[in-house]
Amino acid sequence: MSVTGTATQGGNLFRDVRNAFGELFSGKLDARQELLIQVSFGLLGAMARADGVVSTEEAAFTNTLMDELKLNARARQVATEAFATGCRRDYDANADARRLLAQFKPGSSEVERLYSGILRLAAADARIRPGEARFLKQITTALGFPDAELQRRMTGSGGA
Repeated sequence: MSVTGTATQGGNLFRDVRNAFGELFSGKLDARQELLIQVSFGLLGAMARADGVVSTEEAAFTNTLMDELKLNARARQVATEAFATGCRRDYDANADARRLLAQFKPGSSEVERLYSGILRLAAADARIRPGEARFLKQITTALGFPDAELQRRMTGSGGA
């Protein structure tokens, strides 16, 4: 996957993210899917806050993403609560990553899709700010990827 330049237009971005996340949240919400939603939207909230403040555009984007993923009422509630939690200064992304990895092995399709989706969202405005870069480095390691994986994917030299 080449992140650079793949998702600079709104429609393309939602399509890319829906493709990355969509299968994770389809059907009736079970405990594992609920965990995926909690961690996914928590991490998205943390990434939105990583540059210092959560903009109204980022919040609106998250609501549109929930629509695109066709989340049912319960899944939407979980996602909204998780996003709000991720936006808090005391949110522990590493703890959420550990919760995820307790259910899904590092390198599993679920972890891979989540990571790819986060990278696509980070690249949405074709600019990675310093706070976002620090967060992406942190979450790359927390999800069990080697340090070099982030740079490899961001430069488009391979990936999902």
